[in-house]
Amino acid sequence: MNETERFENLQTAIKLNPNNFQARRELIMQCLDFGFEDTALFHIKYLLKVFPSDADLYFNLGICYEKLKNYKLALNAYEKAVELKPQEPDFLYNLALVYETLGDSTAAMENFKKVIFYKNEDANAFFSIGVLYSKENNSDMAIKCYKKAIEYNYSDYFAHFNLANEYKKTKQYDFALLEYRKVLELSPDYAWAYFNIAQIYWELNRSDDAILMLKKTIEKNTKDWEAIKLLIQILISKNKINEAQKILNALEKNSKNGDVYYLLSRIFELKSDNKARVDYLALALENKNTLTFDLSSVNQEYLRLKNK
Repeated sequence: MNETERFENLQTAIKLNPNNFQARRELIMQCLDFGFEDTALFHIKYLLKVFPSDADLYFNLGICYEKLKNYKLALNAYEKAVELKPQEPDFLYNLALVYETLGDSTAAMENFKKVIFYKNEDANAFFSIGVLYSKENNSDMAIKCYKKAIEYNYSDYFAHFNLANEYKKTKQYDFALLEYRKVLELSPDYAWAYFNIAQIYWELNRSDDAILMLKKTIEKNTKDWEAIKLLIQILISKNKINEAQKILNALEKNSKNGDVYYLLSRIFELKSDNKARVDYLALALENKNTLTFDLSSVNQEYLRLKNK
């Protein structure tokens, strides 16, 4: 029996016998899995009238409201579930996530720590606490938490990536590079890891290595404009003007992008071709919705050169 047939059979069973509570519970889980939150909500509320102290129903109610992005009602439902089952790690974890979504980092931290108290090898909880510490710029504690997350779930490349970011933030570049490489072992197409490695290489004056990593970044994500901008800046700094122009010309053919046009204006500035420079500044301004360079400065430069 496939999932669709199972879904239809559960609905039929409930129509034949509205008090088939087990069928309703199974249907709720199917509805939550397949995105039928309104139907799930109806059946949860029906069952709560019969079982008003059922913690699992309140937990599913929280999941339902969370999927519907009604976070305040989700919070109320999870709080009720935790009140009825205070030692259930899954309930505490979801409650903490909603607190975090609502901007209450203190309550989120408190509940993530309760998860660990009852389930001390919960990698997700350690990861989430690490994120909160990172937001507080407490890199020492963030690093400890991400290490714990990795200890209990080595394959979590997000934990490796976040750990690498904290090492990078604190200029512990050797450790950062090690963790970014672990990310790429686990997820070879993760473009951000290549980009962050490139940034470190650039910081360490290893420009050739930075160029290789930036090209790898763009290979994995052709629309990573931050990588493109940094690559062009490095090529220009190494006087590889023609190579930089070749890359930008190829990008120019595929999309009208303000950043590409602006960078081409820089190329022609270096080539002392003021006409082309002005033309590309004009194109950059025409495509200002994709221009991340300072719009006011670009406009002033264009007007100054145009009026010469």
